[in-house]
Amino acid sequence: MKFLKFQLLVVLFFYGPLNLKGLAQEPSIAIEIGETDISIERPFTISVIIKNSDSRPIINFPSIKGFIKKGTTTSVTPVEINGKAVVSQLITQSYTAVRPGQYRLPPFELIVGETTIQSEEVIITVQPSATSKDTLAAQLVAPAAISKNDVFLSLSTSKNAVYTGEGFSLKLSFFVAESYPFELTFYELDQQLQQILKTLRPPNCWEENEGITDLSRHPVVLNGKRYAEYRIYQATFFPLNKQSIRIPSVNLRLLQYRPAAKPGGERKKEIVSYVTSPLAIMVNPLPPHPLRDQVAVGQYRLLENILRKNPAVGQSVQYNFRITGEGNIASLAAPTVTDSTTFDIFPPSAKESIKRSGGTVSGYKNFSYALVPRQNGKFPLASYFQWIYFNLKQQRYDTLRSAITLRVGGTALPEGDTVQISLPGSIYTGIEQTDSSRQPINLQELVRIGVNILLVGMILGMMYLFWKK
Repeated sequence: MKFLKFQLLVVLFFYGPLNLKGLAQEPSIAIEIGETDISIERPFTISVIIKNSDSRPIINFPSIKGFIKKGTTTSVTPVEINGKAVVSQLITQSYTAVRPGQYRLPPFELIVGETTIQSEEVIITVQPSATSKDTLAAQLVAPAAISKNDVFLSLSTSKNAVYTGEGFSLKLSFFVAESYPFELTFYELDQQLQQILKTLRPPNCWEENEGITDLSRHPVVLNGKRYAEYRIYQATFFPLNKQSIRIPSVNLRLLQYRPAAKPGGERKKEIVSYVTSPLAIMVNPLPPHPLRDQVAVGQYRLLENILRKNPAVGQSVQYNFRITGEGNIASLAAPTVTDSTTFDIFPPSAKESIKRSGGTVSGYKNFSYALVPRQNGKFPLASYFQWIYFNLKQQRYDTLRSAITLRVGGTALPEGDTVQISLPGSIYTGIEQTDSSRQPINLQELVRIGVNILLVGMILGMMYLFWKK
């Protein structure tokens, strides 16, 4: 018995530090391979799923012999778990086959941040034309006894034509008429939805998912008939290039219960399927412009403020350049800053707020700058900050410019006070008071050392008692 206790202490001694390191959970990362039996028209995909992380790493996806890389897309899905927002990302690389045939993808590894993940060998079969799978899906219609107008699956888009970078909404809903006589139940929805989303998500778009988590019932009236709408999926997509988008049909299976033939008898249960119609969205290039491939697209306006309008020479000023409106908020770039001999302009800190609702994406992105004037005078900030975008409402390029004039006057501050950066969250905050000789305290490392010392003391005590007896 004493020997077993001794072994247990040894195990705790060597594995205790490892368990402590596990307290800091690393993001969950996995590789997902798309369908391996595809038609020449469909892309092959390799996806990396990153959970519990909002940083967007650069991933070098492998090259595949016989395929051409067609672009990488990122889908960000915020989920609230126990009151805490957790971000999951899906980064997908699309490939297009050069010709039909069978291709071998050898085992490969991907480096995501500091993590290396591996994938097994994959055999990809590319058919010369659409396989019978699509034909079979089209044939999975409801039985003839069920009215097509009473129950149907709908895939709709808010726009049939967009510019590159302009958002369009995609919604998948299931409609049941209130007069429908049979009971319908969703069947293995999570598994079905995973496959449906792989088909629906365009490979050349940025996705902003509205994150529907429950199938709530929405009463609607269509052509004078009352329906219950169950919204299954809704997201806004922003095309990353001018390639037009084609979304194939998808099908959804449900359990249907018919009344029993006799009172008290067993109800008849059957699986019925409903199919959507395919969609096509035309993507048009933006009008000619030197920055056509770089500017944002949407409807935006500028909200700005400055914390000190009359600083002295050498006195820092916080300037907030906030872009607000509708569009792909997450991808908005900082305004173009002109080089100046009048100011020291420090790199900005960025903060964003995004709202996804009703098929639109809105919010703001705020850029906080620290300005340190070098000379006295009046300086319109419009000469230093500008932000060009394509205005969807006006159908032309537009520029957001500052309307603030900074008046610098008074005696220059002493040399020790010339740079006083106070941006919230800035890397320069309090830099002049920071003692570089003091090292930060690593609490986790101190706990690990303390536990190890305690375990060593326990082991020595046990050894002493063991040998003494």
